[in-house]
Amino acid sequence: MRKTSLVLVMAALLGSGAVLAQAKAKTKVVCWNDDKGHKMCGDRVPPEYAKQKREVMNERGIVVETKAREKTAEERAADALKVEEAKKAAEQAKYDKYLMQTYQNVSDLEAVRKERVTALEGRLGLAEKAVGETRNSVKTLHERVEALKKKQKEPDKSLAKQVKEYDKALLENLAAVEALKAERQKTITKFDTDIARFKELRPEAAATAATP
Repeated sequence: MRKTSLVLVMAALLGSGAVLAQAKAKTKVVCWNDDKGHKMCGDRVPPEYAKQKREVMNERGIVVETKAREKTAEERAADALKVEEAKKAAEQAKYDKYLMQTYQNVSDLEAVRKERVTALEGRLGLAEKAVGETRNSVKTLHERVEALKKKQKEPDKSLAKQVKEYDKALLENLAAVEALKAERQKTITKFDTDIARFKELRPEAAATAATP
């Protein structure tokens, strides 16, 4: 019996605490500025001012929370631009560090550029040779087909298959040549940019390299 009474008392206390907390929550006041800049207060913010800065005060009139106004589309775009610029600056700083740690002078960069371009040109030469050989084979195969057609004969399956395979190989070899040319140009452009940047970072090294 005594235990039951204690439970009831605890429940009553908890209930009264909840009521007090609810009443306290209801005494909070929100303040905002209207279209004319006048300060307005109430228990809730009208929908048309919901995106503005507002302050929440307790029953004593003390500000307990400040909610910033919602940013405009222009402000959000400006913030995004700042973040992107900061990201690019960090990436540039990281790459500058790489350049400084990897190369001692402009001559080092030029030597590596020459080495890589030479290697690409070697691969390009092989690819162009493959194009020439494949083109000759394609020409020969198509001439055989045309010769058969003049005799009103259809090429057998083996010849037709060969023509198809060599036509495909020629296209692939031509694409490989163009890809290597693009890679060569990209490499040259990259090193030109790196050399220019290195000279900005270490003008004394550039001056030394330029001295005969």
